[in-house]
Amino acid sequence: MKRLLVIQEHNAERAGLHWDVRFEHHTGCSNKYDTMRPNTNEPTNSTTKKVLKSFVIPKHRMPEDKSLLAIGVEDHPWEYKDFEGELKEGYGKGTVKLIHNDYVEVPVFEEDKIVFAYKNETYQIKKAPWMSKTHGFLIKKLKSNTII
Repeated sequence: MKRLLVIQEHNAERAGLHWDVRFEHHTGCSNKYDTMRPNTNEPTNSTTKKVLKSFVIPKHRMPEDKSLLAIGVEDHPWEYKDFEGELKEGYGKGTVKLIHNDYVEVPVFEEDKIVFAYKNETYQIKKAPWMSKTHGFLIKKLKSNTII
């Protein structure tokens, strides 16, 4: 199944340079997002049932045969899918650059595991078992030669 994949390079004042990875998700409502975040100029107040399931990946290159930390964060409003520019206030204050905004194959989309294709590679985001009480996930490139 195809889903929208959004990747944003985010250079935030507090969190520093990191990547926001977001997937189209059809359950929930962004009203929860609106009440959790401080005021900012991010697009909000969505009336649609679509949201962006979101992860933060700290500044690192994807090493071969290794995993990187991916922190699950609150769903973002659907309108945020096209955002690029300056966040002038709030926790995410800083510059956001849109790297990718297109539909990709996502054969697995579960609460604790997502498998997706990006640039002819297959990736997996999976809940880290030793981080069961946190929002800790791991992202890694799968070794398969078969592209989804």
